[in-house]
Amino acid sequence: MGPRGRAHRGDAAHPRRRAVLSTALEAPLAQLQRCVDDDLALAPVHAVVGARLRAITPGRAVATVPAPDVGDLDAGGLDAALWLLADFVSGLAVTGTLAAGERITTLRLTVHVLPRHAVTGGLHGVGTLDEKADGPGSTALSTAVITDEAGRTVARAVGRNAVLADEVATATRPGAAPDWSEPPRRAADLVVDGAPPDPLAVNYAGVVQGGVLASLPVAALGDVLGGPPDEATATFLRAVPADGRAVHVTTEVEHGGRRLRSGRAVLRSAGRGDRDRTVLTVTGLRYAAGG
Repeated sequence: MGPRGRAHRGDAAHPRRRAVLSTALEAPLAQLQRCVDDDLALAPVHAVVGARLRAITPGRAVATVPAPDVGDLDAGGLDAALWLLADFVSGLAVTGTLAAGERITTLRLTVHVLPRHAVTGGLHGVGTLDEKADGPGSTALSTAVITDEAGRTVARAVGRNAVLADEVATATRPGAAPDWSEPPRRAADLVVDGAPPDPLAVNYAGVVQGGVLASLPVAALGDVLGGPPDEATATFLRAVPADGRAVHVTTEVEHGGRRLRSGRAVLRSAGRGDRDRTVLTVTGLRYAAGG
């Protein structure tokens, strides 16, 4: 085991076995516990970037992702990893409390990022359920705290998820656990402007993971705000399947002050005919203290 209870990559319990996560209708917590016990990837997006679930109890989830490259700290790689991990653990903190036949969908996620230059080692995320009403049709609030290998807080996030009991929840099964990618790929490379999302960017429901999807407009805001936003809020309007349709992002600077800058980005996906669909909006701000 590595520092803070993390397993090293070489500690994978079953490196060659195609284990089955679930083929029957059961409470999500049982599936998630199987990921922890047998070091299984929950979905293709987690397998390809090395996002491992380390612990799960009702209302709390712990996961890790590998260390970003040093050159990625201000180049979008860190932010993409943070958004993926924040969505992962904040969502699982809710999912671990659900009954069989229920699922969640992310409505909104806000990520606050602290100074990037001091980040060292892998990222460690803890998601905690804050509030949840009973039954389908309700919403839940959860929090994620992300630290680096040294224990320094890198980001904090707040998520709002809807709890659903529908045909998707009752019909979708994770099936066989996907194989871990060695070496892991950059989350920032899975969804790029003007191209279809990578087929491996999906969760087990077959749609692109929300954190990975949001990282593209967040990176686009960084291009127009003079650097990555310190705080950004993503509002998820439609799910995006990896069906070969391209996504593209547009940005607008709302305030371009010397120190405080804010903007808005819109992510669209090709729809039927010539019509594009808005699937995600992001607002963000950047404060340059020395500006």
